[in-house]
Amino acid sequence: MKKWLSLFLAGTLAAGMLAGCGGSDNSSSSSASGTSQTSSASASSAEDTGDGEMDSVQELNLVFTDLKTLDVNDVRNANEFQVLSQVQEGLFRTFTDEDGNAIVENAGCEDYTVSDDGLVYTFTLRDHQWSDGQPVTAQNYVDSIKRLLNPENAFAYAFLAYDIENAEAYYNGEASADDIGVRAIDDKTLEIRLQAAIPFFVKKLTNVCFFPVRLDVIEAGGESYATDYTKQVYNGPFVIESRILDNEMVLAKNENYWDADNVHLDKVTLKVVAESATQSQLLESKELDVVEAKTDYINKWQSMVDQGTLVSRSVVKPSSTYMIFNQHTGGTSGLMNNAKVRLALSLAIDREELNEVIYSGQNTPAYGLIPYNMMSGDVEFRSEAEEPLTAVMAEYDTDEKIVDLFTEGVEEEGKSVSDVELTVLSSAPNTQGQAFLEYMQQTWQDMFGITVTLNICPDSATFVSERDSYNYDTYNMGWNGDYDDPMTFMELWNTDSGYAKFMGGYSNAEFDEMFNSLSTMTDTAERTEVYKEMEQNLVAENAGMAPLYYGNSQFFVQEYVKNLSTPNFGAALEFSRAYISGKE
Repeated sequence: MKKWLSLFLAGTLAAGMLAGCGGSDNSSSSSASGTSQTSSASASSAEDTGDGEMDSVQELNLVFTDLKTLDVNDVRNANEFQVLSQVQEGLFRTFTDEDGNAIVENAGCEDYTVSDDGLVYTFTLRDHQWSDGQPVTAQNYVDSIKRLLNPENAFAYAFLAYDIENAEAYYNGEASADDIGVRAIDDKTLEIRLQAAIPFFVKKLTNVCFFPVRLDVIEAGGESYATDYTKQVYNGPFVIESRILDNEMVLAKNENYWDADNVHLDKVTLKVVAESATQSQLLESKELDVVEAKTDYINKWQSMVDQGTLVSRSVVKPSSTYMIFNQHTGGTSGLMNNAKVRLALSLAIDREELNEVIYSGQNTPAYGLIPYNMMSGDVEFRSEAEEPLTAVMAEYDTDEKIVDLFTEGVEEEGKSVSDVELTVLSSAPNTQGQAFLEYMQQTWQDMFGITVTLNICPDSATFVSERDSYNYDTYNMGWNGDYDDPMTFMELWNTDSGYAKFMGGYSNAEFDEMFNSLSTMTDTAERTEVYKEMEQNLVAENAGMAPLYYGNSQFFVQEYVKNLSTPNFGAALEFSRAYISGKE
């Protein structure tokens, strides 16, 4: 059955390739990378530094998807992280070194100290200006954090600030804004007090949502502040010079940037190019300088790498993709509250085949939640923790055992397997996404003899409505880590995280108890053990989700683009120190 399935799906994908339509894929890499920190903004962050002279024309051309918001506090997706991290700047900035390891460098922060008990962080700001010439002050950071946490704003990333003293209490209406543990000692000194010491707080501060804001500019911009680039001021390496909605955005060098001498690009053009075939044509004609790998064109672009005209760069991204189960209502089938049913559905998935057939081997099959390259303290988490599903798979090592488990769970719910109909929810997929859905449909139908219906929504608004109404049994989603610690994945599954509707309403008292124990735990080895137990609880014991794969990214870069960084966290591309050499 598996061999036939592979041939069937390979044919499906081939048909899609002929149509010139393909999804954005990531490439495979097995190397792990950590995060280090340097206090000097002049530390090396080059990946392809090169020794050639810079061209007279310093312009970079990239693909992007237009943004829904320019408001740093309201950032929600990777596209917004990409642009806002280049036109704005917080206390720290993430680069990668020559080995691909993430390094966190001081940016708006010149220096900082931490109290002996780990609760008080004092940041000294460097001399730094906004694009209108006004100084960046500590109060700008205070205003940003308080605005992020204001419950009336309902910003998605407010929870990232809950480590700050009284932050969560303020968000829940149990404290005032003045009680939040953040203050400007003077214009150049910012103090942040934590609720409890955590070892990765600085890593969190690289997130765009913590970047400073100007309340006077926000007020003057009114309702259009978040969408009109002319209503913004910028403190990053670049400014937005022009924008044609859903077509093109042009960035220009920010001459007021504190490190402007090390910003070499004069212009960065971000183009909306939806079709893979068009991207390929523009890359080959050098009208695009960097493109993320597309399944349809990997072999072609790799041959250009072999010829020396392109450079291939693989990045192990901290991302995890999985199937969500509707445990809020039990799903349209009425079965999703049964752990045996959920586990059987998870065990039925051949992740190795899924990765090869659908994703051309570009990702890493997942048997847990936490991806490779995620650090827990000074060690890579996966080097210390076996993926939980592997032991369960050894126990249920035949199709017959998996089917028996499924049947037992269905009968516990008073139903017959022959009557089971599962609903898989999806937004409108590309060719690869459609093949994935058909793979899951056929896998479960063939394994269990049930009916699997694909509810493919015509647009994202319909999908969100169906999801938020819990009108499904299962759907797939992915999460990119926001900072380099397993907590960035674990906190999503806590009952009080605010992400319940995205996670199918998952709620488990034992998981929550372990999660809450971390609030006062500072020893990283102890935290690692708790993370292992939490992952075991979620993936194996309760089958709260079904892991699919850990995502990797591969970029094809013109050989004349130098000093381009591809961080593991935040912006996919860090081009503030990139330059062009050899295109002319």
